[in-house]
Amino acid sequence: MNGHFFVDSNYAYHTITNAEFSGVLDRYKVEGYIITGENPETRENYFSYICDYHLFIKYEDKVYMDVHGVGDIVISFDELQKNKYWKHYYDLSLMLTNHKNLVVEDIEHDDHYSVCKHKIYKEERVWSIATAFIDGSFTEKSKKVLENEYNCYYKINPYDLENMEYSSQQDLNNFIYIYMSRYEVRSNLFDTKSVYYNTFVVDYRTSLIEEEIDNISAIIEDKKDAINLGALFERHNMNSV
Repeated sequence: MNGHFFVDSNYAYHTITNAEFSGVLDRYKVEGYIITGENPETRENYFSYICDYHLFIKYEDKVYMDVHGVGDIVISFDELQKNKYWKHYYDLSLMLTNHKNLVVEDIEHDDHYSVCKHKIYKEERVWSIATAFIDGSFTEKSKKVLENEYNCYYKINPYDLENMEYSSQQDLNNFIYIYMSRYEVRSNLFDTKSVYYNTFVVDYRTSLIEEEIDNISAIIEDKKDAINLGALFERHNMNSV
């Protein structure tokens, strides 16, 4: 892999030009209360998050995929494209991830992100990407995409993918068997959910494009003002002569 990096106090930022990193994180907020004393009326409100994720690394024809509650696997890009569920999440991941060649390595303990990681992943992970994520805390039609956070963490060192073998047919079959037991698949919820999620993510990308156009327009207007001001000064100097 062709990579270079720079380091600050807590992180190493790796830019790998011939690899692509992306992910979809779907987060649900769960609220409730606990009884804190003998009196049932003594309650304390609390909330926590339930997260689902599909993480991808593409290197040449290889795709590494890590799915919450299923596991991880290395397959060909064609294999990924043949599966409608994986292709859906992969396409979403490309729209949600703005810097697809950037992966960040934690090199020092960080309390904030350690808390986030421990709520999502079973094992310690140190390689992350910045992705916008889908907030599923609301009703089906009012879910929304929130701004980038470094909460999509890979189980592997991304540099290892270059020398990893494709998963065996048996491993692939086992992965598919477990994947098909996911609730959204076996309940037939996926088809409805995928339409909503495509809409949320396309709206998010559209808003980014509109914001970029507004910024470019502002720069152009500033340059026009600078040119007009320069011409005004030039005429003033000529008249003074």
